[in-house]
Amino acid sequence: MNPVQTRSISRLPLLVALGCALLPFLAVHLSYLLAADTGHVPWCLPYVDSCTSISATGRNAPASFVFKGSMLPAAMLIAVFWWLQADWLRATGDSGNRVTWMRALGCVASLGLVLYVIVLGEVGDWWRTQRKIGTVLFFSFTYLAQLLFADALRRQQQPSPGVIATSKRMLGVCVLMLAIGIGSVISETFNEPVHDRIEYAIEWVLALLLQLNFLFAALLWRQLDWTMAFQRRA
Repeated sequence: MNPVQTRSISRLPLLVALGCALLPFLAVHLSYLLAADTGHVPWCLPYVDSCTSISATGRNAPASFVFKGSMLPAAMLIAVFWWLQADWLRATGDSGNRVTWMRALGCVASLGLVLYVIVLGEVGDWWRTQRKIGTVLFFSFTYLAQLLFADALRRQQQPSPGVIATSKRMLGVCVLMLAIGIGSVISETFNEPVHDRIEYAIEWVLALLLQLNFLFAALLWRQLDWTMAFQRRA
């Protein structure tokens, strides 16, 4: 039997994590600029003014070409990210069920993003329902997967300073997202007009925070200098 041959692909994990953090961010903001320039959405600061939804930025051409053409690859990267994330945690000795759940939730979240992007721009109540399902799957399941990952980092044996710091940052972002979500529900229950005025801004902020946690993971993988390799047996 010939020895195992390997080929290093050391930059792949880092590039995947950076793609999850940066590709959706760039796609949404470039789509907004194109949509505003063509008059489909107003010029504003959506994180503060709550003037338009994320969906509206990618609903009409030419912004829709950028939005869909970027978000579908981003969904694929997110699925790969969670698969790599689970493998990395297994390699560090974490054999708990939370790793399996983390990967499953992350992959379902990516499918939710695919569903949302595919039906974006379609008119009708049925299509609107599909968009809502995709949105809920992506936001809620990504949040849960990130929470499980942060918890897995916190529970590692003899974690490095970078692992500890990343766990604290991600947990802090998750707590902030939870607080924003609870505040949104409370405002909708007790003061619906106020909720309607800030609903889109909340959506933009939550999306940004999700991407921030992907960026924290990318920075962690860069610090740890994690490498991968293909193996081939003759």
